[in-house]
Amino acid sequence: MLYRYSAILVPVGALVSRVGDDMAGTAILLFAYAGSAQGDSATVFGLLSVAAAVGGPVFGVWMDRAHSPAPLTLSLIAFTGGLVAIGFCLLHGRGPLAMVIAVLAGLFAPAVAGGWSASLTTDDPTRRRRLALFDASSYSIAGLLGPLLAGLAYVAGGPAAPLIVTVGLLLVGSACAPWTRGPAPARTPRRGGVSIRVSPLADLRSGFGAITQRPRLRWATASSCIAFFGFGMFLVLVPAISTARFGTPAAAGAILAVLAGFALIANAVLARGRGLERPGTALTRATATVGTGILLILIPSPVAALLAAAVIGAGDGPQLAALLHIRHLEAPAGLRTQIFTTGASLKITASGLGALAAGPLSHDGLTAPLVVAAAAHLVSAGVARLAGRALTIRQSPAGARARPRSHAAPRCRRRTLPVPPP
Repeated sequence: MLYRYSAILVPVGALVSRVGDDMAGTAILLFAYAGSAQGDSATVFGLLSVAAAVGGPVFGVWMDRAHSPAPLTLSLIAFTGGLVAIGFCLLHGRGPLAMVIAVLAGLFAPAVAGGWSASLTTDDPTRRRRLALFDASSYSIAGLLGPLLAGLAYVAGGPAAPLIVTVGLLLVGSACAPWTRGPAPARTPRRGGVSIRVSPLADLRSGFGAITQRPRLRWATASSCIAFFGFGMFLVLVPAISTARFGTPAAAGAILAVLAGFALIANAVLARGRGLERPGTALTRATATVGTGILLILIPSPVAALLAAAVIGAGDGPQLAALLHIRHLEAPAGLRTQIFTTGASLKITASGLGALAAGPLSHDGLTAPLVVAAAAHLVSAGVARLAGRALTIRQSPAGARARPRSHAAPRCRRRTLPVPPP
């Protein structure tokens, strides 16, 4: 009975938490828009993302060492409380204090991404692939529903309503977090029959070592960082793309909705097939598809912009699903959460750098930054091929050794027995 509840509540908690997290930035901007701290809202929004890059590895070590859902639950509560405190400070015009709280709250933000991803796993290979697909799809659903709910809440209840809905969703996710399975404990090192206590700093080094020393995990992580640099650049340009192709920045929502919708469709198709049985190949093809879609935006046509968004979404969903599946396959016991949260932190940082680089490149138009964003994805696809090769090289010998024996009756050599003399 407990397993049945866990199988339902854990995916629901992950989805609801991510929708709330996706609403958080928009909610803060809308809340400050009607107050006296409009100039501070963008800085607060940026500090939430920057702090996440530091908090990811530390949160991963904490959760891996605890072997329980308590760190995930407490981190979600702390992140939610931080958003409430930020809203209170912005309401009373205390921008500097809101920035300090944003840094502290951002340290717990990777719990929403990496913490839930590390919990969405099982020993069954088929169900593990399905959970990876759901995990990736939850990001697309959050990207589709988050801004929509924020806008509807703003229209219905005023500037404070989006922040209230965000806090409510995160509290629901916090209530589901205790049902997650804690990370499996690693085998305790022993010396002379005595267990050796490993320090958190040593665990932190082990986590980074696992990412850098395992070939397919190393190349998959590098590929995702390069791709998210380009994707962060693309996301910043969406309002400008909307203005150039449709004559109004309001169409940016339509572009992102088409992208998220096709990401969900692509993952649904992938779930019915066997594409994730070779996740390295799936990662390569999906990343190249995103780069191709970004290049299509260069065609000066509204129809081409929507078609490009559909192509980008068709690659974005499977790209994240394949990356998460590789992490589930490669993450060693005792370091699982740290692998996911560190990977999430690296992606957030790479996306932020891409967003910063988009500004100087877009002074002379959209062509230069879009070409750079597409080139980043094509380079990322080349790096992902190395992850696919490492996957094949590593799996083939093991697969040959682990090939099950046939259940057919064994052959017996004919043997002539001596006939006793009459």
